Amino acid sequence: MSSSLSRIPPGVQYIFDREARLRRWVEREVMDVFSGWSYSEIILPIFDYADLFALGMGKAQAEKTYRFTGQDGKLLALRPELTSLVARTVATRLRESPRPLRLSYSGEVFRWDEPRGGRQYEFHQIGLEHIGSDRLEADTEVLVVAIEALRRLGLDDFRITVGHVDFFHGIAEQLDLNSDERLAMSEFIDRRQVDRLEEFLKESERAPSHEALHSVVALSGGVEVISKARALATATRSISALDDLEKVYDIAKAIGIERYLVIDLGDVGGLDYYTGLTFKIYVPGLGAALGRGGRYDKLLEQFNLPEPAVGFSLCLDWLAQLLTSRINGGAGAGTAATRLNANQDLIYVFKEATRLRDAGAKVEIV
Repeated sequence: MSSSLSRIPPGVQYIFDREARLRRWVEREVMDVFSGWSYSEIILPIFDYADLFALGMGKAQAEKTYRFTGQDGKLLALRPELTSLVARTVATRLRESPRPLRLSYSGEVFRWDEPRGGRQYEFHQIGLEHIGSDRLEADTEVLVVAIEALRRLGLDDFRITVGHVDFFHGIAEQLDLNSDERLAMSEFIDRRQVDRLEEFLKESERAPSHEALHSVVALSGGVEVISKARALATATRSISALDDLEKVYDIAKAIGIERYLVIDLGDVGGLDYYTGLTFKIYVPGLGAALGRGGRYDKLLEQFNLPEPAVGFSLCLDWLAQLLTSRINGGAGAGTAATRLNANQDLIYVFKEATRLRDAGAKVEIV
């Protein structure tokens, strides 16, 4: 065997036995929760035209796809994410279906990125999309479903940071920032670079009070964060965002899940994609977000179907990694097999194996 065939390409993985069973269990449990909230599963193609993903993700992100030329000469790509495929399906095959549409999916995606330790180029996403409603109950529903899915898996120490992009946009409008200045300011805020943010605002002669600046970067916590922000925010757009966050928190408190929520007004990542409420899911033991979601009302416009939407996805790979270290036995362990000796009469062996399987037992012919 050549040396190239004996090596595994970077960024891919082989999954065996116990971990494979664990991943299948996680997938079944999460998809069952989605089904319980009336989300219909959609199975999507493993590749499509590269232009589709450039339309949905933007050209810069689409450059990270694995691309190849089809027999017809058209440029194709392995799917780097699943939301664009859902959006195109809604805009074509489901265009006339009653709204709102509730769709769920599970599958591998493929995306190249700068090499880092442990980073995979192939990973598995489980998610859902709620399409056709701009009402706050859709955002709240998606958040509640995410919490139920994690609890179904036995997780209880996760936290979900909840923000709203309009809080930032209101401040940016108040400061009269252009698009480049908004991007720079959002990066400083998202990275919690207070000194660079202060320097940027002073150079542009738009320095707000120190207290207001600190609030954008550091206000994070329970419902009290919203009250503090109300004393600082004056833009209508920011105030409306705080109203939305407070309503969501009130519902969460009424159904007993508010302990999972952290209001984070400094989380402004994804401003070019999200249009309203956003959230990220964190669990001790993982250095990155386990999942993320939010409202993205502009995506379907790219497919000639202006329509509001909200959704989220979880990373199955990180879920399995997390649960492997926590679960002893149970879902991932499997059951002991009854061993049958193949040196005996084979008619007897297979009759006995069939009888055991009919009874639900696990068998192994040795």
